[in-house]
Amino acid sequence: MRNIRRFLADRSGNVAIIVALSFFPLLVIAGGATDIARYEAFRVQLQSGVDRAALAAAALNQTKPTQTTVRDYLKVIDFLDDVTLDIQEQVRLNSKSVTVNARYAMPTAFLPLIGIETLDVVASASAEERRSNIELSLMLDFSGSMASNSKYSRLKTAATAFIDAILTEQTKATTTINIVPYAGQVSVGKTAFDALVNLPANPSRREHNNSSCFEMRNDSDYGTGVISFIPRGQVPHFTVWNATNNTANLNPGWCPSDDTSIAFMSNDAAALKQRIANAKMYDGTGTAIAANWGLMLLDPSSRPMMNLMRANGLASTQFPDRPVAFDDPETLKFIVLMTDGEITEQYTAKDKNKPVRTSNNATQISTKDTNVTRFYKVCDAAKANGVVVFTIGFEANSTAAAQMRKCATSASHFYQVSGLDINSAFQSIATAIQQIRLTQ
Repeated sequence: MRNIRRFLADRSGNVAIIVALSFFPLLVIAGGATDIARYEAFRVQLQSGVDRAALAAAALNQTKPTQTTVRDYLKVIDFLDDVTLDIQEQVRLNSKSVTVNARYAMPTAFLPLIGIETLDVVASASAEERRSNIELSLMLDFSGSMASNSKYSRLKTAATAFIDAILTEQTKATTTINIVPYAGQVSVGKTAFDALVNLPANPSRREHNNSSCFEMRNDSDYGTGVISFIPRGQVPHFTVWNATNNTANLNPGWCPSDDTSIAFMSNDAAALKQRIANAKMYDGTGTAIAANWGLMLLDPSSRPMMNLMRANGLASTQFPDRPVAFDDPETLKFIVLMTDGEITEQYTAKDKNKPVRTSNNATQISTKDTNVTRFYKVCDAAKANGVVVFTIGFEANSTAAAQMRKCATSASHFYQVSGLDINSAFQSIATAIQQIRLTQ
């Protein structure tokens, strides 16, 4: 009995017992912290790789298969062979989205002491690149004043490069361009004119075969909407200032001939560049009429007209729903308008049947001020409907520059250039358009 009491009273060895009993949880805590630190390092490495892989795989210009791209970007991960990947992609005409989910069962070193053999390292990332559809109207001034200072040839070079910059392999499937060359008037071309007035059912609507322009004499003709064609008069064949000239590629007509007519809704870069190459210079500067045509070709109400152009082989059949609504969330619309001079008066022939092409056979039908007002009306209508308007004054005087500046979406959307700077202006606009389409 005395021995039992002595044993119970003995306190020696208590510390050792306490240390022994506390060592295990301390080991679990310290070792577990090491496992958690390893887990976080693996997670950061895996997440970083997944982020980069998703971004690369979602690029619209990515040529490799998505699975290959993702795995290529994850090769730097030492434990890739043990990573489970779930890769999903969605590809549309103008967008591509990729989601990458990765899971790695990281073996633990200390946590098995409490039954945790692995920790799931999970990383996920989603990336999307989207290119908005683009509808663009390019209005180019081919008036007689373009004959000076090599402006005619420099414009052609710059406009051709602009087409190449806008219609790339990556963008042509979602982009269409209307080219609206203009002088005093805008020609739609013989085939389009005859279709719009329903020839041969209405033979009286074509009064001559020299050119194919429609009259736009009323204020109500300008702005949004589409003009009526069948009751509308054909612009006579006459001149005001170009009756006599010896300048190459400069013709007397107020209404351009077919060589300088509208190119309707196309994504064929070669064909559009050829139209620019074929363009000649004519009389007058009908910028209001050109702007009106440019906006009309972006207006959804012109779709029946565009269907008629498609039926006659004048517009691309790849885009049967264009022009789409102004507020279509998938589409951006642009006007790019270039001129070298002030808006002029509008004229017509005193005697439309008179074959002599001289200034004494022309009579004024609207003043400069009237045409400037109509021009601003079109610009305001375009901007009110979300169309982004870029303008270029090419060696233009202060009056013409002010007109272009007021029409543009903002002061930064207006370019005043001379000489070879016309190339820089068009390239800057092309860059701006591509940036806008990728950030919308």
